[in-house]
Amino acid sequence: MKASLVDIILNSEKRKNVLLLLMEGEKSRDEIKTSLNVTSTALIPQIKKLKEHGLVIQNGDHYILTNMGKVLVANMLPLLNAVEVFEENRNYWLDRDLNGIPESILKRFGELGNCIIIEPDLNYLFEFPKEFTENIQKSDYVMAFNAYFHPEYPALYSNLAEKGIHVSLVTTNAVHERMKNDYAEEIKKFIGYDNTELFISDEMTGLATLVTTDRFLFLCFFNNQGQYDHTILMSFDSNALQWSKELFTYFREEAQDVS
Repeated sequence: MKASLVDIILNSEKRKNVLLLLMEGEKSRDEIKTSLNVTSTALIPQIKKLKEHGLVIQNGDHYILTNMGKVLVANMLPLLNAVEVFEENRNYWLDRDLNGIPESILKRFGELGNCIIIEPDLNYLFEFPKEFTENIQKSDYVMAFNAYFHPEYPALYSNLAEKGIHVSLVTTNAVHERMKNDYAEEIKKFIGYDNTELFISDEMTGLATLVTTDRFLFLCFFNNQGQYDHTILMSFDSNALQWSKELFTYFREEAQDVS
């Protein structure tokens, strides 16, 4: 019985890598061998199967994706990227609440790419990691969503705005009430700058904190029990920054402007 296209694409690491490589364009046999570090003996049977199933065509000693191959590989990439994100830190993601992220953005979860998971240090539980503090001060802009209150946030955002950094802030009602009641001066100072925006959101989400800038992404989720365990995710990948900007824009558009 002829193997399915799913089997042909996903059940061989070599075939999968050949397809991904050919997404870049036409490649010779030697280019494929060099790029994938395989021998002709290992490569030729796999390319033969790709040709038999209409995914690859041969032009002399060069190989090209068919139109069907291009469509299938393009649709395969988001899945493979998402698998890679989850696989890298599987235990972390199993206990994260991803509710509240709109489906259109969640489908592109693989764009988070290579992430750094920073476990909490009980001796410095309420201090930001140095990767955060060093980079946020050098950012051209800061976009932040806060469903979790951190006592350093009011002064942090106010100081960034004072330095001329554009700060767009979305908070939940609960976080806004805490800031307004306990940090009134800082909030008044913050909204007094021309380069700040403040919004209040009614969104129910498992996302505790999102800070995205032109330099990095800082992300914290509640766990599946609705608790904040101070575990932080950071990324400096350009695709992750674009993904996070779109997620922030979603929260901002759903929120009420109070600045």
